[in-house]
Amino acid sequence: MKQFKSLLAVLCAIIMVAGVNGFAAQYNEDIKIVKVNDSNFEFEVLQSKKPVILEISSTSCPPCLIMIPTLIGIAKNYSDIKIATVGIDEPGIDKIKASLPIQAFPTFFLIKDGKIVNRLVGAVKEGELLNALQYTPSKRAAQPAKAKKAKNAPKNLVCKTNGQFNGLKNLVTISFVFGAAEIENVDIVTDVFVPPELGDRREQMIEHVRASGKGEVEPTMTGFRMHIDNDCRFMKAMDMKRTSTYGEMRAGLELQGFTCQ
Repeated sequence: MKQFKSLLAVLCAIIMVAGVNGFAAQYNEDIKIVKVNDSNFEFEVLQSKKPVILEISSTSCPPCLIMIPTLIGIAKNYSDIKIATVGIDEPGIDKIKASLPIQAFPTFFLIKDGKIVNRLVGAVKEGELLNALQYTPSKRAAQPAKAKKAKNAPKNLVCKTNGQFNGLKNLVTISFVFGAAEIENVDIVTDVFVPPELGDRREQMIEHVRASGKGEVEPTMTGFRMHIDNDCRFMKAMDMKRTSTYGEMRAGLELQGFTCQ
């Protein structure tokens, strides 16, 4: 009898794990975006047979986060373009930083046959990236793939990651509310941790962020918090592509190092 109960418990555990894995797979999207570092830069970028849109991003950069749906859209709809991304906060990119002129985030390098043909800085629209790449879509590529809406997909998505903000540690939380046809709300909160020895500079940092117009900012016990939402003029100005699905956004953010739930 004891052996039977033990076997039953094992079977239940297997069924539960299979159910969880099935739930995750149901909303998984195979997003063709390549994560690049010093070890694969030459192969994935310089030796690529496809033209490359190389993004240099930071998890602490709101325009970088806002660009994720646009990059997902290009990767999904234009199979003859390679989307590659470099996380400036990640290890193993010293050679890339030394060889590319990176001064702001996001920076996009448009590369053909191993040569940089153009460069764009800041949040830009899909058409601007394609024009800078000197890309003419084929008839097939000119027909964007229709987004597949998973039946009963979760409505809310919350993703977090630790990063840096001007050399200071931070925690970025980005939240989405998905409607029937598009993303209804985007909310980005960045908690910046200011060490005690830099406490006298905190107000100066806060005023700098306020002057940039990139959302609301307020002091906290450990530093300060930046908040960007749908009503923020910065968010509206970015003209964020809002048709990405739950699965696409989750895949794109996890590629950038976020943990999602």
